[in-house]
Amino acid sequence: MEHRPGRRRGIAAIVLLVLGAVILGGVTVAKAVNPPSRYTEGKAVGWTMTPTYTNGESIYLEPVAKGGLRRGDVVLASVPWSLQKTQMNRVVAVGGDRIQYKPSSKVAGQYRLVLNGTPLDEPYLEQWKNPSAVAFNVKVPKGYVFLMADNRMNSDGSQYANNGPVPADKVTAKVVAYPMAKLAVWGQLAGALVLLLGAVLAGVARRARGRAGRTAAAPAAGPAVIPAPAAAQPEPGEGGGEGAGEQAPVAAQPGPGDAQAPVGPGGRADVPS
Repeated sequence: MEHRPGRRRGIAAIVLLVLGAVILGGVTVAKAVNPPSRYTEGKAVGWTMTPTYTNGESIYLEPVAKGGLRRGDVVLASVPWSLQKTQMNRVVAVGGDRIQYKPSSKVAGQYRLVLNGTPLDEPYLEQWKNPSAVAFNVKVPKGYVFLMADNRMNSDGSQYANNGPVPADKVTAKVVAYPMAKLAVWGQLAGALVLLLGAVLAGVARRARGRAGRTAAAPAAGPAVIPAPAAAQPEPGEGGGEGAGEQAPVAAQPGPGDAQAPVGPGGRADVPS
């Protein structure tokens, strides 16, 4: 089979372009078909839940079953300290818990909330941030939840005395970590990268074919052919004398039986009389 320049790159480019289109299409279809019907897609508003959720980030919500709230849940709740209809917060304590904080106390070199006498581990907070800007010591009533945002130094919450715990029935939805959300983002990035790589390879293959075509169209350089010189012919008028330009008569040659006259001195032939 004749090798065509850029053929392999062209095939690879086609494969990558098809693969990228399949990835992007599959992610789009999967995101449209899922999540399950009980989930509702929304957007995070504001910066109160950073670094866990940032403004404009996609979130997925599900209804809250009665008694289904647990410590650590991220929820949407109608809270008295927010001008918005609902605000995203984290459930830090539930009914019956005692939650407190002393800014002067440290556990293992880090400030921590104390829940029912035990330091509370909060991995969702950045290590250098304090868990609260104020001290508090609250016993959460039954049927209430203690809510705080993750951006503790720049948000309001139940830790302030004029706010306090919130009735559990004010929680309207629970924010769930739906795996398809992050999978969709990574899938879209991967599909776009594969498409970009395929386009680059297609351009390289096209240039290789163009160079090969120009080379084939150029005339092949071969050895120069020099014509042989023609035999010299007498020019008209050369030779002088009368009848120049006419062919000189050819003297008859004696045959084998003809007698030849003897040549005398001076080159004169003696012809017998």
